[in-house]
Amino acid sequence: MILLAMLITVLSTAACGGPGTQQSNAPPSGGDGTEESGASAEQASAGSNGGEAPDFGLTTLEGDEFNLADKRGEVVALFFTAGWCDSCIPEAQAWSELYPTYEDRGLDLLMVSIDPNDTPQTIEGFQRKSGIRPLSWAIDQTGEVSRSLNVGALGSTVIVDREGRIVYRDASETESETLERELEEVL
Repeated sequence: MILLAMLITVLSTAACGGPGTQQSNAPPSGGDGTEESGASAEQASAGSNGGEAPDFGLTTLEGDEFNLADKRGEVVALFFTAGWCDSCIPEAQAWSELYPTYEDRGLDLLMVSIDPNDTPQTIEGFQRKSGIRPLSWAIDQTGEVSRSLNVGALGSTVIVDREGRIVYRDASETESETLERELEEVL
Protein backbone atom coordinates (compact mmCIF):
# COMPACT_ATOMS: atom_id res chain seq x y z
CA MET A 1 0.00 0.00 0.00
CA ILE A 2 2.89 2.34 0.79
CA LEU A 3 4.43 1.56 -2.60
CA LEU A 4 1.13 2.40 -4.29
CA ALA A 5 0.89 5.70 -2.39
CA MET A 6 4.44 6.52 -3.48
CA LEU A 7 3.56 5.71 -7.11
CA ILE A 8 0.55 8.03 -6.98
CA THR A 9 2.68 10.80 -5.47
CA VAL A 10 5.36 10.41 -8.13
CA LEU A 11 2.82 10.32 -10.96
CA SER A 12 0.91 13.33 -9.69
CA THR A 13 4.13 15.30 -9.21
CA ALA A 14 5.37 14.33 -12.66
CA ALA A 15 2.11 15.55 -14.18
CA CYS A 16 3.29 19.08 -13.56
CA GLY A 17 6.00 18.66 -16.19
CA GLY A 18 6.02 21.30 -18.86
CA PRO A 19 5.18 21.00 -22.53
CA GLY A 20 7.59 19.38 -24.89
CA THR A 21 7.96 16.15 -22.93
CA GLN A 22 6.42 14.02 -25.64
CA GLN A 23 8.42 10.97 -26.54
CA SER A 24 9.27 10.08 -30.10
CA ASN A 25 8.21 6.91 -31.85
CA ALA A 26 11.81 5.73 -31.99
CA PRO A 27 12.89 2.94 -29.66
CA PRO A 28 15.21 3.87 -26.79
CA SER A 29 18.77 4.37 -27.89
CA GLY A 30 22.19 5.06 -26.48
CA GLY A 31 22.47 8.33 -28.43
CA ASP A 32 23.95 6.76 -31.54
CA GLY A 33 20.78 4.99 -32.66
CA THR A 34 21.73 1.73 -30.96
CA GLU A 35 20.06 0.12 -27.99
CA GLU A 36 21.32 1.37 -24.63
CA SER A 37 24.01 -0.88 -23.24
CA GLY A 38 23.22 -3.03 -20.25
CA ALA A 39 19.57 -3.56 -21.18
CA SER A 40 18.31 -6.74 -22.71
CA ALA A 41 16.19 -6.49 -25.85
CA GLU A 42 13.17 -7.56 -23.80
CA GLN A 43 13.77 -4.85 -21.19
CA ALA A 44 14.38 -2.23 -23.84
CA SER A 45 11.22 -3.01 -25.77
CA ALA A 46 8.70 -3.84 -23.03
CA GLY A 47 6.59 -0.74 -22.64
CA SER A 48 8.83 1.33 -24.94
CA ASN A 49 7.82 3.06 -28.15
CA GLY A 50 8.26 0.63 -31.00
CA GLY A 51 8.18 -2.29 -28.61
CA GLU A 52 5.33 -4.69 -28.02
CA ALA A 53 2.89 -3.48 -25.39
CA PRO A 54 2.71 -5.81 -22.41
CA ASP A 55 -0.62 -7.56 -22.06
CA PHE A 56 -2.86 -6.55 -19.20
CA GLY A 57 -6.44 -6.87 -18.11
CA LEU A 58 -8.68 -4.43 -16.28
CA THR A 59 -12.35 -4.41 -15.42
CA THR A 60 -14.11 -1.29 -16.63
CA LEU A 61 -16.49 0.63 -14.40
CA GLU A 62 -19.26 -0.78 -16.61
CA GLY A 63 -18.19 -4.30 -15.55
CA ASP A 64 -16.66 -5.30 -18.90
CA GLU A 65 -13.28 -7.01 -19.15
CA PHE A 66 -10.66 -5.03 -21.09
CA ASN A 67 -7.74 -7.25 -22.14
CA LEU A 68 -5.15 -5.68 -24.39
CA ALA A 69 -4.38 -9.02 -26.09
CA ASP A 70 -8.02 -9.21 -27.19
CA LYS A 71 -7.68 -5.82 -28.91
CA ARG A 72 -5.28 -6.95 -31.65
CA GLY A 73 -6.54 -5.58 -34.93
CA GLU A 74 -7.70 -2.38 -33.23
CA VAL A 75 -5.79 0.73 -32.28
CA VAL A 76 -5.93 1.28 -28.52
CA ALA A 77 -5.47 4.64 -26.82
CA LEU A 78 -4.97 4.62 -23.05
CA PHE A 79 -5.25 7.89 -21.15
CA PHE A 80 -3.88 7.76 -17.59
CA THR A 81 -5.55 10.15 -15.17
CA ALA A 82 -7.28 10.36 -11.79
CA GLY A 83 -10.65 11.68 -10.71
CA TRP A 84 -9.04 14.69 -9.02
CA CYS A 85 -6.49 15.58 -11.75
CA ASP A 86 -7.46 19.06 -12.93
CA SER A 87 -4.36 19.31 -15.14
CA CYS A 88 -5.64 16.21 -17.01
CA ILE A 89 -8.88 17.89 -18.08
CA PRO A 90 -7.70 19.47 -21.38
CA GLU A 91 -6.39 16.18 -22.78
CA ALA A 92 -9.44 14.29 -21.49
CA GLN A 93 -11.58 16.84 -23.35
CA ALA A 94 -9.50 16.31 -26.48
CA TRP A 95 -10.05 12.53 -26.28
CA SER A 96 -13.75 13.04 -25.67
CA GLU A 97 -14.01 15.09 -28.87
CA LEU A 98 -11.74 12.87 -31.00
CA TYR A 99 -13.09 9.47 -30.02
CA PRO A 100 -16.43 9.61 -31.92
CA THR A 101 -14.55 10.49 -35.12
CA TYR A 102 -12.09 7.60 -34.85
CA GLU A 103 -14.17 4.90 -33.15
CA ASP A 104 -15.60 3.64 -36.46
CA ARG A 105 -12.08 3.44 -37.90
CA GLY A 106 -10.96 0.96 -35.24
CA LEU A 107 -9.99 3.09 -32.23
CA ASP A 108 -10.66 1.74 -28.76
CA LEU A 109 -10.19 4.31 -25.98
CA LEU A 110 -9.82 3.48 -22.30
CA MET A 111 -9.49 6.13 -19.62
CA VAL A 112 -7.38 4.61 -16.82
CA SER A 113 -7.42 6.07 -13.33
CA ILE A 114 -4.21 5.36 -11.44
CA ASP A 115 -5.78 6.33 -8.10
CA PRO A 116 -7.01 3.18 -6.32
CA ASN A 117 -9.27 5.40 -4.20
CA ASP A 118 -11.23 6.58 -7.22
CA THR A 119 -14.81 5.37 -7.40
CA PRO A 120 -17.50 5.50 -10.07
CA GLN A 121 -18.75 8.64 -8.31
CA THR A 122 -15.36 10.43 -8.47
CA ILE A 123 -15.05 9.48 -12.14
CA GLU A 124 -18.55 10.82 -12.83
CA GLY A 125 -17.56 14.01 -11.02
CA PHE A 126 -14.46 14.33 -13.21
CA GLN A 127 -16.57 13.86 -16.34
CA ARG A 128 -19.09 16.48 -15.18
CA LYS A 129 -16.40 18.97 -14.14
CA SER A 130 -14.52 18.58 -17.41
CA GLY A 131 -17.65 18.49 -19.57
CA ILE A 132 -16.63 15.30 -21.32
CA ARG A 133 -19.03 12.65 -22.57
CA PRO A 134 -19.16 9.35 -20.72
CA LEU A 135 -16.22 7.22 -21.84
CA SER A 136 -15.01 3.76 -20.86
CA TRP A 137 -13.05 3.92 -17.59
CA ALA A 138 -11.08 1.46 -15.50
CA ILE A 139 -9.15 1.89 -12.26
CA ASP A 140 -5.61 0.52 -12.13
CA GLN A 141 -6.00 -0.61 -8.51
CA THR A 142 -2.48 -2.02 -8.13
CA GLY A 143 -0.56 0.34 -10.43
CA GLU A 144 0.62 -2.67 -12.43
CA VAL A 145 -0.70 -1.40 -15.78
CA SER A 146 0.92 2.02 -15.49
CA ARG A 147 4.20 0.42 -14.33
CA SER A 148 4.22 -2.15 -17.15
CA LEU A 149 3.70 0.61 -19.72
CA ASN A 150 6.30 2.91 -18.11
CA VAL A 151 3.74 5.65 -17.51
CA GLY A 152 5.52 8.34 -15.55
CA ALA A 153 2.88 11.04 -15.16
CA LEU A 154 -0.80 11.71 -14.83
CA GLY A 155 -2.26 12.99 -18.07
CA SER A 156 -0.19 10.52 -20.10
CA THR A 157 -1.42 8.88 -23.28
CA VAL A 158 -0.15 5.60 -24.73
CA ILE A 159 -1.28 4.52 -28.22
CA VAL A 160 -0.92 0.88 -29.26
CA ASP A 161 -1.22 -0.06 -32.95
CA ARG A 162 -3.16 -2.94 -34.50
CA GLU A 163 -0.17 -5.28 -34.10
CA GLY A 164 0.19 -4.52 -30.38
CA ARG A 165 3.18 -2.16 -30.63
CA ILE A 166 3.43 1.09 -28.71
CA VAL A 167 3.59 3.80 -31.37
CA TYR A 168 3.06 6.92 -29.29
CA ARG A 169 3.27 8.16 -25.75
CA ASP A 170 3.33 11.51 -24.05
CA ALA A 171 4.21 12.55 -20.53
CA SER A 172 2.23 15.76 -20.22
CA GLU A 173 -0.75 17.54 -21.69
CA THR A 174 -0.89 17.10 -25.45
CA GLU A 175 -2.97 19.24 -27.77
CA SER A 176 -5.82 17.74 -29.74
CA GLU A 177 -4.04 18.42 -33.05
CA THR A 178 -1.07 16.27 -32.00
CA LEU A 179 -3.32 13.40 -30.90
CA GLU A 180 -5.26 13.66 -34.16
CA ARG A 181 -2.05 13.57 -36.20
CA GLU A 182 -0.88 10.46 -34.33
CA LEU A 183 -4.24 8.75 -34.89
CA GLU A 184 -4.18 9.57 -38.61
CA GLU A 185 -0.77 7.93 -38.90
CA VAL A 186 -1.84 4.69 -37.25
CA LEU A 187 -5.47 4.29 -38.39
